[in-house]
Amino acid sequence: MENMFELLLAEQRKADLQRILRCNEKTGQYGLVLTEKDARELMACREDSLKESRRVEFGESILPAVIEAFCDSAYIHQDQYVEVLGQLQELFYMYKNESQDKLTDAELLDFMRRQFENICFGDLDYLSGTCLERFARAVRSGWQCGMQRGRRDEYSLGEADNDYGELDEETRWEYEVYRVKLEDVE
Repeated sequence: MENMFELLLAEQRKADLQRILRCNEKTGQYGLVLTEKDARELMACREDSLKESRRVEFGESILPAVIEAFCDSAYIHQDQYVEVLGQLQELFYMYKNESQDKLTDAELLDFMRRQFENICFGDLDYLSGTCLERFARAVRSGWQCGMQRGRRDEYSLGEADNDYGELDEETRWEYEVYRVKLEDVE
């Protein structure tokens, strides 16, 4: 029985590796490519993150979804690609727990991506320690995304961002104000 489990686990890892490497087809156009060694490192990181967050993941790894969500980010470059993916994967598992699994994977990834690009400007510490922390607190205290409210339309955090904006504390930067001030300086 133990050999059967090990065989199934080996097959799952092999399939995960292939799914991760297939992401290169899309990410390559953004100058981001994972080697087999990189993919194996991220898979090991996944196992560590799952243990640390005391989670179990059945079926496919979340990593291909993380790669898809962040591959066109203006703040991710090849020289730190593996490290950033590892951290994003770890944050995903951590905040699945922190939100008490009240968010779907897509909802959490969409929120992470929007904050990473538009609020954190690629700063993972700010994403984790501020945006995701406050968002998880809001979710734990009853705030719900569109899909959780029973809407049948495809999930989009765009509408939910407007609702969440009433709860968040992040300072938004307004481009027009910046542009006017910049013109005053010139």
